Amino acid sequence: MKINGVVVLYNPEETIIDNITSYLDNVEKLYIIDNSESKNTELINEIVSISKKCIYIDNNGNQGIAHALNVGAKLAIENGADWLLTMDQDSSFTQGSLVKLIDWIENNDIHDVGIVSPLHLENELLFDTNKNYITMTSGNLVNLVIFNKIGNFLEKLFIDSVDTEYCLRLKKFNYTLKRISSVVLNHNLGDMKYDNFGNKKITYTNHNHLRRYYIMRNRLYIWKEYADILPSFIDSDKKQAIKEIIKILLFENSKFKKLIYSLKGYIDYKKNKFGKINE
Repeated sequence: MKINGVVVLYNPEETIIDNITSYLDNVEKLYIIDNSESKNTELINEIVSISKKCIYIDNNGNQGIAHALNVGAKLAIENGADWLLTMDQDSSFTQGSLVKLIDWIENNDIHDVGIVSPLHLENELLFDTNKNYITMTSGNLVNLVIFNKIGNFLEKLFIDSVDTEYCLRLKKFNYTLKRISSVVLNHNLGDMKYDNFGNKKITYTNHNHLRRYYIMRNRLYIWKEYADILPSFIDSDKKQAIKEIIKILLFENSKFKKLIYSLKGYIDYKKNKFGKINE
């Protein structure tokens, strides 16, 4: 079994070095796709010098997460890889964790398994635990045979919900996602904040206004496109969207700007306007 990896960069910090070394031994090649608008040449040189396995690709600006993942997948397929490890720059595996994912693949029937995924841990909070069909992008092993059958990551979404859309498409074509609960990926969601509301601890994302645009627009697309594929998830996600708006109003900064850009996302969805936002 041949495994290649892809990690997407966007203005990375020094922690990227340790993150990459946490999984580099388990891949034959690692495609480093740089979506940064301005390049940190010194850090890039340091990353590439880690190993001859590391192959740097300048993506000529921010082309979106889906495009970057597709570049990595295409290169992996050309290299004869069977599986693609998809990582973001802020994620790392604890020692021996990725091997458990690989062992599961090697010892089970995987003909209909499109993704093998870990659990995601961020500041002691586990994500994905109640979602049997949806997982975040980072830390997954993607079956490239099935990827070739169902198609690329959807580039028109640019960022946000790219992982959700791909997982729902797997289900649409009767493929499965396998989550290995004994494997935990250390994942930094970046903007995650915490607050107290009475006796209750509240978690909220505090995404900026641009992310709020993509989240709203792409959610609406998914709700319509996959309403009949996994209605329980769509219903749950609609409730989650309402909760997020309430949290913006109660806890987050730049409330008005975030709501305006959410509205812009709605308008662009209705206009069938996708890709990167024009500001």
